[in-house]
Amino acid sequence: MKRFFNTSSMMLFIVLAFFACSKNDPQTDRSPDYYFEFKVNETKLEYPMQKAQINLTGTLSYDGKTGHHTIHVAGMKDLHQPLKNTLSFIMVDQTGFSTRVNYCNIPGAGASFPSFMFTMGYYDANGQLYSAAGAGDQDMFDLYEPAFIEFTEITEAYIVGKFSGTLRWYESSGGTNVLKGTVVISNGQFKVPRY
Repeated sequence: MKRFFNTSSMMLFIVLAFFACSKNDPQTDRSPDYYFEFKVNETKLEYPMQKAQINLTGTLSYDGKTGHHTIHVAGMKDLHQPLKNTLSFIMVDQTGFSTRVNYCNIPGAGASFPSFMFTMGYYDANGQLYSAAGAGDQDMFDLYEPAFIEFTEITEAYIVGKFSGTLRWYESSGGTNVLKGTVVISNGQFKVPRY
């Protein structure tokens, strides 16, 4: 259980670090084409698309060797600080992803539970990681509250959808998971370019 929690956190960090490669200063692109917004405990946050950064991103891929489809969406306020003011989710499934399906990290709480992995993570302004995860390990379902993602459009150029959930911050350095805090994510919606 702890191993999956640490693996999910590390995977989220690696994906965010991969996209944190821009060296230019951020300049806001006020174009309505791309957006990433949500509420954290009723406080609205918006991460506008930056001209000089790839701070809003989506990927959808298939690995023929493992037979897994992976979808990743991330919204970051500032790409130069990927471990602050960032919300990201990754799902891995054997059958792929469809629009108008309510995916959830807890089996039975949504319309679909990804066969391999569901991870949603939010780094707050202080760098604390709040998350919700799910995988085939039944023991871990007691650690998390439901989180939901629904795609409304998936094209070759962009991914559109909505999300919500209750995310938890655990301290696990002492060998056990100790709950340190919880945030409620609501009214999440995005349109991100697909790379």
